[in-house]
Amino acid sequence: MKEYIANYFLTAGECNPEGTIPVTLLANRVIETATMHANILGVGYSRLIEDGMAWVLSRLSIEMHRWPEVNKSYSLRTWIESYNRHFSERNFEITDDKGEVLGYARTIWMTINLQTRQGGQLNGLEKLAEVVSDRPCLMDKCPRFTAIDPESAKSGDYTFRYTDCDFNRHVNTVRYMELLLNQWTLDFHDAHRVRRFDIAFMRESYFGENVKVLAAETAPNAFRCEIVGNEGPCVRSAISYTEI
Repeated sequence: MKEYIANYFLTAGECNPEGTIPVTLLANRVIETATMHANILGVGYSRLIEDGMAWVLSRLSIEMHRWPEVNKSYSLRTWIESYNRHFSERNFEITDDKGEVLGYARTIWMTINLQTRQGGQLNGLEKLAEVVSDRPCLMDKCPRFTAIDPESAKSGDYTFRYTDCDFNRHVNTVRYMELLLNQWTLDFHDAHRVRRFDIAFMRESYFGENVKVLAAETAPNAFRCEIVGNEGPCVRSAISYTEI
């Protein structure tokens, strides 16, 4: 089963203030769809936990030219682009209820040892090579990020709280994204839409950690962002907006 399709319906309670799907909810749907496909393929949580391992998201890129709207159905199609001993690349196509392509997403997944919290090898999962698909993903891959110059960025402080943490007892993927998006006002989001959101996860963060949130404009409506703690960067990101 090289491809898997998950269907969703966007309710009012799930929308952002502009009446469309938040990029954070779409990120959650990406993770859910990947999880469901991995379970079907026999390489999900129940398989990896046998070896004391788990999947973690290393990089995520979302690029949309139109966003699903309230009270509309939408679908995510996923497939594996590549696989090696350390990483798996998985792509997504987002379509509306008429089958029109709204955008794409790219992800890179790695495994970690749940005891050491270090990266592991994908031993025993060679079956993934049999389901690699040649379906194209019509967006660029996530770029490599360098550190932001703090002097060129606006900065804010934040302390991770209980609701920022998830099953793995570290800060959840979507919480990082929400923290970055909250660096702009409601008026700004009313006048702009996210066109592309790239985020690279550098290390785990935990409850009670104090961080700085940096955002620097690199071009009109294009920003580089970073969340940095005492032990270095947690995430690095790039966000591009289009004016409405």
